[in-house]
Amino acid sequence: MDLKVFPPRELGAVLRALRNVASANDRFTDAERALVEGVARIHELDVSADMLEPISFAEVARVVQDPHRRKRAVQLAIVTALIEGAPSQVTEREVRKFAAAMGIDEQGLDVLYEVAHHRGLIARADMFRRVGRFIRNAKDFPGVLQLALPMLGIGGGDPELAAKYRAFEHCPQGSLGRAFYDHFFDNGFGFPGEVGGIGMVFHDLGHVLSGYGTDPQGEIQQAAFQAGFARRDGFSFLLFGILQFHVGLRITPVAKGYTGLFDVPLVLTALHRGAACKVDLSEGFDLMGKRNEPLEQLRAELGVPPLETARKAS
Repeated sequence: MDLKVFPPRELGAVLRALRNVASANDRFTDAERALVEGVARIHELDVSADMLEPISFAEVARVVQDPHRRKRAVQLAIVTALIEGAPSQVTEREVRKFAAAMGIDEQGLDVLYEVAHHRGLIARADMFRRVGRFIRNAKDFPGVLQLALPMLGIGGGDPELAAKYRAFEHCPQGSLGRAFYDHFFDNGFGFPGEVGGIGMVFHDLGHVLSGYGTDPQGEIQQAAFQAGFARRDGFSFLLFGILQFHVGLRITPVAKGYTGLFDVPLVLTALHRGAACKVDLSEGFDLMGKRNEPLEQLRAELGVPPLETARKAS
């Protein structure tokens, strides 16, 4: 999911539309301002969000005609609506008006409606299904039962698979495999194949390559990084991260819901870093084959910008 998709003329119209959405409730907050200006900065343009003039959604639709870029604009509007947490119904309606003008039917619109109307249980179910569809189509997905039962402590697991990941302890220091092993060991996670172990390898591989921690603030950035590298419905992970770690909806049983963790510059930076990754880690990365390669060398080959450099630039 790349944000840097709009040519200059289209970008101006989209930024003005986002300002419309943010101001629908008669407030324009610092976080909303940071999002609009952050999207511009990713496009290598400095703007003052306060200087953006209102624009009709019909005009935006005349300027932005490519379906992919229209969809990205609507997704950004959904994010804008959630910057301050659960949106007002006025803001939700404004996003729907924008989507209608753009001719885009994005599933996130239903989730936004449910959150705005305090239907958290339905929103959680919708997001769980959406993320579930992505995971089921991921490379090497073991199946729902094979994924869920070991995490719930049920069944015998897969000792042969677990032994392969445990063997990463013997990979060279500084290698991808050793970093992957340390990530699991230091956090007290069960390895894939173990009873109680984690089965979504690509998510934890993302943690290792991105450098983001497993604390709530690290997880929302990792969700954005994951949204960036996913070539297929990456927006589902960005939306998941915002709802779970900012709006407070507990979508997954693994972590509780948190509020107020959407640090706009950090999340946008994480999304941009993920989009820079040359490989969709959920589909085309050979962890076993590359386990002995130096981690920093792999990051450079994959195009993932160094974490500290990215933070200083955000």
